[in-house]
Amino acid sequence: MRSLLLMRGRLICAMRAILVVSAILAVTAPSPARAQEWLRDRRHSQGPGIVLSDSLVLHAGIAVEGGYDSNVFYAGADGEPEDAGRVRVTPQVELATRPPQRIENPDGSRSVTPQTADFHLNVAGIYNQYIATGLNADTVMDQSDFGIQSGLGLTVYPQRPWSFVLRNLFMRTIDPPNEIGPANYNRIYDRAELGVQWKPGGGAFELNLLGGATLNIYEQSGPIANVGNYVSPGATVSGRWKFYPNTALTFESSFEYANRFDAGGGSGPGGFLISSSYPVRSWIGLNGQWTPLIATSLRIGYGAGFYDRGEQFDSVLAQAEVAFLISPTGRLKFGFLRDFVDSFFSNFYARNQGYARWEQMFGGAFLIGLQLNVRYLEYATLYNADGTRADAGEVNRNPRADTRIDGVLFAEYRVKDWLAFNATVSYENNITGFRWAEGAAPDGSRDESYWKLMAFLGARVVY
Repeated sequence: MRSLLLMRGRLICAMRAILVVSAILAVTAPSPARAQEWLRDRRHSQGPGIVLSDSLVLHAGIAVEGGYDSNVFYAGADGEPEDAGRVRVTPQVELATRPPQRIENPDGSRSVTPQTADFHLNVAGIYNQYIATGLNADTVMDQSDFGIQSGLGLTVYPQRPWSFVLRNLFMRTIDPPNEIGPANYNRIYDRAELGVQWKPGGGAFELNLLGGATLNIYEQSGPIANVGNYVSPGATVSGRWKFYPNTALTFESSFEYANRFDAGGGSGPGGFLISSSYPVRSWIGLNGQWTPLIATSLRIGYGAGFYDRGEQFDSVLAQAEVAFLISPTGRLKFGFLRDFVDSFFSNFYARNQGYARWEQMFGGAFLIGLQLNVRYLEYATLYNADGTRADAGEVNRNPRADTRIDGVLFAEYRVKDWLAFNATVSYENNITGFRWAEGAAPDGSRDESYWKLMAFLGARVVY
């Protein structure tokens, strides 16, 4: 018995050391936007866990994958794509509070122990090793790098009328998506939010006030850093009124100031004008589950993008989604979204996106998920840094419009609670008639159309 207690003590000490390291990494470290599928959803990243106390549980794991990348540098249709083998190793540590425990009272009734805090911290390291042969093998393998994805969430007094919320997402992305065109760029990204939540009278009405800031820094200097490096403070007011058990009105208003560090120069890729912005959005919506099988989410809104120079955005925003609850462990969603996004190519683009999501667990062991997005991107008019409109000597059409298609297929078989084998296939295709004029392309590639396929097989241990 004494030896068991000694082993338990050593284990707890070791776990505490891991937690300290995880907390340090969460504050000081970085990671990738195209994270593995199990990192997107806590339901898939957790195993049985190690209980540290009555309120805390620790999850840890590691994944190893091998795969193929058809277009490492996002070469355009007129370029020479470089393909490569890839190995990904992903260790992760997660610390979270346990759900409220139900206790039996002396009179036989049951109650739930109140929580003082709801806490979640996840740190995942993602190492990518490229394996290539040929003339450019060294350049391809130089892309091998290490990123870290860290998420923190804390709600103090989650079951009381007044709650306090802290959230932080910190990443170093080593293969981020780029809206300016095909290229690989490493960057540091941090988004922090702090606020309060008010739920009077049992929670039928909820009001959230959040303030925060985003910091985005590209490691590579040049045109992408000139307009891609920014700090963006802002605030959001949101809430809901639940007037039926499964039906609620929602509202949200947000304001940001996206201060691009080199907005004064205004020289993005191609030397086009790009400025700081003041995006404003307001939404009102209705969420409801109308039958045991069908739920919908509808939102209508207004968006305005105020830019120091160049074209402004002013338009209706909308989102509509229908979900089919096909089983207790399966869901199918279809939706449409219209919004606008600050771009690194021009001031902004309007995003018109249709999407489909399907996720199903079979027999409690086999999980399959499918995501498909089709986006039509309408870019703002292109202006040169001196304020003149870009002409045929620079681009073949102005403004630019792209159609972007991407999808992910993920399948996993859980042999044990702690062991799983998986496969991931992702595809991305940018279709556009936009071309740079002869000698005007910033990277030498005139055609902005490209496609990319990645496929991985792997295994992971989670506990």
